[in-house]
Amino acid sequence: MKIFSLIYRLYEFIKHYIVGGNEHGLHSPFVFDLYTRVIQNHDYPYFEHIEQHFFELINDHHMINNYNPGAGTSHNRKTHLEIQRLAKHSIKPLPWRKLICRLVDERKPKVIVELGTSFGITTAYLALTCPEATVYTFEANPTLIQLSKDFFETAGIKNIQIIEGNIDETLVPFLEAHPHIDVAYIDANHRFRPTIKYVERIMDCVSWKGLIILDDIYWSRQMTKAWRGLCDKKDVTVSIDLWQIGLMYFHSGQAKENFKLRF
Repeated sequence: MKIFSLIYRLYEFIKHYIVGGNEHGLHSPFVFDLYTRVIQNHDYPYFEHIEQHFFELINDHHMINNYNPGAGTSHNRKTHLEIQRLAKHSIKPLPWRKLICRLVDERKPKVIVELGTSFGITTAYLALTCPEATVYTFEANPTLIQLSKDFFETAGIKNIQIIEGNIDETLVPFLEAHPHIDVAYIDANHRFRPTIKYVERIMDCVSWKGLIILDDIYWSRQMTKAWRGLCDKKDVTVSIDLWQIGLMYFHSGQAKENFKLRF
């Protein structure tokens, strides 16, 4: 099964970079500005103390319990894993972490929701990039929750709240208590039905100028199917496929458009 997933991702990667566009030929003023000013601006953000923690994680050989209610990958379905192995496969590479933060910051959010805390590296980046916002991050693995809490406390990051437990059980009560969300970053479960369910429920709470970022849209056929189905929804006025992540914008009054762009 693993080899077929790798072949699928490779095929989609090649196809993306053949048909994916850049700023040339972008007729949407909003997308042109977003692409040239935000997506292709690789300079920021960068937090040295977070990167130091990242390098500590990818060199840490301690074993931890691995509770993963999502689809996961073949290596992280094991009940015990070395920290360094899980960190290398679950933490977004630096260029993508920086991009996600630039995209989130562009929206000037007050409420950010992240599904899938992992070790808290991207969470910390979001919190420090948007210090005026509160980051609500969801995680089911008790070991990762404790490691993340310790990291946030050591780093002195105050604007993060961890929602503990299975997202299937914690998301709906949270959304009932927090009906207005500016940005959501979804990196959890990686199955078709849960992904659709999470995004649809969050869509009901996203502001008219909000943003939903869906991670790993080519991780599997299920994820690609979920991404394409969500892009077809009438509330999504602009969707942007950047290969590793997909962006969904909700600008009322704007013509519906879908883009596939290189990063």
